Amino acid sequence: MSASTITLIEEPKAAELFAFPQRPQDRLRIALHKLDEALRAQARATADFRSAMGELKARVGGMQDGMVAYRDALDRTATEIDRAVQKAKELQETAQRMVPQG
Repeated sequence: MSASTITLIEEPKAAELFAFPQRPQDRLRIALHKLDEALRAQARATADFRSAMGELKARVGGMQDGMVAYRDALDRTATEIDRAVQKAKELQETAQRMVPQG
């Protein structure tokens, strides 16, 4: 058995020509323009990053506040459970004293 491979050949696309500036000052102007575009894009990306980090900080702060409240609620619940256990022991002792001894 032999494996066959199908190769698709793409049609050639029309050539795109770009004019290359002949004068050095034109090349410099274009290079500076491209650099300025890149710096603006970098500034936008930096601003977006800082914004995202600020949002993350706010959300983590909110989570932290929620966890503190949850921990406080668990502490209050544990205290209430300890109180309930103590009361149950007291009731059990009272009930044992009230039962006639055989």
